[in-house]
Amino acid sequence: MQVKVDDVGLTVILLTAAEAGWGKGKVPQLMAQIVDIGGIDKNARARAYRLVRDAIVELPLTIWAQDKLNARRELLDELNRQVTALQAGMSNFPTPEELREDAWRQELDTLYRAAGDAPARTPSRKR
Repeated sequence: MQVKVDDVGLTVILLTAAEAGWGKGKVPQLMAQIVDIGGIDKNARARAYRLVRDAIVELPLTIWAQDKLNARRELLDELNRQVTALQAGMSNFPTPEELREDAWRQELDTLYRAAGDAPARTPSRKR
């Protein structure tokens, strides 16, 4: 994930969003100004949406004009929807690589125990 702006730039973008009353239709534009989410996996993309959502939640309500508070709610709802949609596509089950690694670890542990009930190897410390 490539962040496009520094702290000051992010502040300006978030304050502009608050002042202009950006709603749910501005989520792609908001994300495009802050971070490049093209070509990254769903987990990283969901994390980016969560971070932007959390940043908007942290903004004081007083910087949003009274008539634009509804747009703030819509913006947060759309960010939440994006996070939920991305997480819905993720599996809670281990990947084939994780299953292979687990089987390998169990096999090694069995071999070590069969070779004299020695505990499984731990990483050695270099002095």
